[in-house]
Amino acid sequence: MPFFLRNIDTPPLLTLIFFLLFSSFENFAVRAQTHETNAPALLRPVQYVITLAPVNGGKAYHVYRNAKIVANLNNGVLISGKVRAISKDSISLDYKNYAISSITNFKFNPGNALGVAAAIGAVIGLAAIAFTASSKDNQRSSAEDAIFYSGIGLTAVSVALLIPNYFIKKNFPRTKYEYIPVALNM
Repeated sequence: MPFFLRNIDTPPLLTLIFFLLFSSFENFAVRAQTHETNAPALLRPVQYVITLAPVNGGKAYHVYRNAKIVANLNNGVLISGKVRAISKDSISLDYKNYAISSITNFKFNPGNALGVAAAIGAVIGLAAIAFTASSKDNQRSSAEDAIFYSGIGLTAVSVALLIPNYFIKKNFPRTKYEYIPVALNM
């Protein structure tokens, strides 16, 4: 032990070290926050989402960047692709711009809690299979067998729920939904 630490009581020393450590992080966080709020608005581009609000009330849906959508235009043209950008009056699908006012119908998968639960269940089931499949001497106990077959069942049910949930797309016609561009960070 170094000479200068022999005569110092440990708890007060640790308290002093923790105080200095956390107070410096707190000061840094306050400085970083004030720097961010004082940044000019030109450095922060405004990002938009399109809110699909039902005309008669109900649950609103949102079109985000990177969503895969299919849209119908006023002239009957069907366009599809990945949303690259959204502005207050236009949407960019695969780097081609279209006016939001010229779109008559959106069709995309808004996602739901069942899809998230099915994906989590599939991952847990695969983890259970992987955990029990790699046993020594190709011999499993009855508990490992139960985990293995439960993992197979959980994976099968989760994938069965996940597949149709991924491919089902919902229609959002302009007659039933308002298309409202909303700025996220202003």
